[in-house]
Amino acid sequence: MDILIIVVLVMFSAVFSATETAFSSVNRIRLKNLASNGNTRAKIALDVIEKFDKALTAILVGNNVVNIASSSLATVVFVKYFGQGGVGIATAVMTVAVLIFGEITPKGLAKEHAEGFSLFMAPILAGFMFIITPVLMPFIWLKRLVSKLFASKDKQPTMTEDELKYIIDEIQDEGVLEEQESDLVRSALEFDEKTIGEILVPRVNITGVEVNDSLDDIKQAFTESNYSRLPVFEESIDNIIGVLLLGDFYKLYLEGGKDIRSILMEPAHLIEHTRVSQALRTMQKEKMHMAVVHDEYGGTQGIVTLEDIIEELVGEIYDESDAEDEQIYFKQISDNEFEVDAEMSIYDMLERMGLPTNYVESEMASLGGYVMELAGEIPQESKVVSGEKLDLKVLSSDEHKIYKVLVTVKEEKNEDE
Repeated sequence: MDILIIVVLVMFSAVFSATETAFSSVNRIRLKNLASNGNTRAKIALDVIEKFDKALTAILVGNNVVNIASSSLATVVFVKYFGQGGVGIATAVMTVAVLIFGEITPKGLAKEHAEGFSLFMAPILAGFMFIITPVLMPFIWLKRLVSKLFASKDKQPTMTEDELKYIIDEIQDEGVLEEQESDLVRSALEFDEKTIGEILVPRVNITGVEVNDSLDDIKQAFTESNYSRLPVFEESIDNIIGVLLLGDFYKLYLEGGKDIRSILMEPAHLIEHTRVSQALRTMQKEKMHMAVVHDEYGGTQGIVTLEDIIEELVGEIYDESDAEDEQIYFKQISDNEFEVDAEMSIYDMLERMGLPTNYVESEMASLGGYVMELAGEIPQESKVVSGEKLDLKVLSSDEHKIYKVLVTVKEEKNEDE
């Protein structure tokens, strides 16, 4: 009879241990989904998790009571049969029994079946917590006192952005999300981190027209660029006065009009440090498809379109005006060598290389700017400059600009070497 009671107590220990593991590792999102679909046990389980401090205290109290009881009873039994030597035997036997059958095995099984076990145990645990509440209160008060004494002033978030990105990688590996879906989620997370300065079309690459240009010249600019809208400046690109839409222009052209000022649309005005998310809200609110980006002196640093911003979220949007062959823009030569257009942003380059986007630290947005930052000048062709983690060889340049760069990723050295 005593042996049977000991076995039952060890089984209770296993239940308490499994319950602790199940409720600490169960997926709360799945429980919330089940609860929203009317699962009563899921609702009870969520309520228990909300009071997890109390639940954990109840589990630990119950587990310790049954473990102490089983060990004490085992000692009595073994002393009865083996005399004083039975104390040591009881200690050894119960230690092994509790570890294997009361801790390791049930916790392992509960970890594998956390959701099912949590749903099964939820009403039982809730009832147990209610019954022994008077016993639990002193322990809960003591825990709160200790927590206040050693509480951290800086409250940490439940989950950081990096941890969320790691979870996205995990569920992609498990096949829950397709690669395109996980890329979209990552882009959404990183969307607010980027600034307009990282995605703008730089001043030197702006295709625009002067307000006093002839209509034939403007028509040619539209034809050669394949753009549906062009920035219009007066005297200098630093003075962009409007945006000319293709449809409005041809209507004026066919009607025999001469002055395009009357059909210009007002552009939005931003600075390079404006966050991409804020720029999107501004352009949506003002119903504008193009924005002029100004430098600190009020000059034109570049332009950005609504399409440029949306591409940061959903990826490249190809249309009939985009080049089909992107090999010149970014081409992998070997495992650690890449031929890259100097206009490509450092962020996009590192993403395509499969490297962390903070792999390179630079004040510059583009690869060409980074090369000039390291060289302290506009380097000539074949010039090699080295950063901390990249070697950069200029493949093509002139006295004003770098066009193409060979990027070599350095092999990381082991600290033990």
